[in-house]
Amino acid sequence: MSDSGPPLPMRVTVLAEDRLTGQGVEAHIAADHRVHVLPVGAEESPDVLLVITAELEEKTFTALRRYYPDDPAAAPRLVLVAGKPTAQQLVRVVKLGLVAFMSRERTTLADITEMLCAVARGAASLPQSLLGSLLEQIRTRQGDGRSVGTEDESSSFTARELAILRQLAAGLSTTEIAAALHYSERTVKYVIHEVIARHGLRNRVHAVAYALRQGLL
Repeated sequence: MSDSGPPLPMRVTVLAEDRLTGQGVEAHIAADHRVHVLPVGAEESPDVLLVITAELEEKTFTALRRYYPDDPAAAPRLVLVAGKPTAQQLVRVVKLGLVAFMSRERTTLADITEMLCAVARGAASLPQSLLGSLLEQIRTRQGDGRSVGTEDESSSFTARELAILRQLAAGLSTTEIAAALHYSERTVKYVIHEVIARHGLRNRVHAVAYALRQGLL
């Protein structure tokens, strides 16, 4: 007989640009049994940091930094609900652990709850238009010698890893990558997980950015 009980609710902290928005979102997501809301400033670390803002300003990044320690494994996943960020801002939030972006003007409270639960299951969601902006920004920085991170340049990837990362960069899903490369979905997920863990990366987008920075894609 198994001693395992139901999964623990994910711990979510909401950072909103105004108190009214923050309280409204907290009340809505807390009604879902899969979510446990942690107040801003709580000693316990959240699993997911939900940021809601019209525009990404420097004060937003200042507020975010206290949640991101030096160890990437200890950092919460970042879900951003905002207006479209600039390419430079996108690079910064990816380095902080962005796993999902939602357009503020088109997002409902129900959408936020669904996305949080998807992220808790390991999903990530970055619109193709933003992924294109991110890749272009990384290529530009790579071309003029600027760095997008502090990773070890000597790190390498296997041919299989690079093949999968190229498909990720093209915006393909796990299912589509498996079909294109004739791997099982389980193999694709395992390879991506290994790349992220071995190089100390935060998510799939960061893995693509890292490989591009080294001129491998």
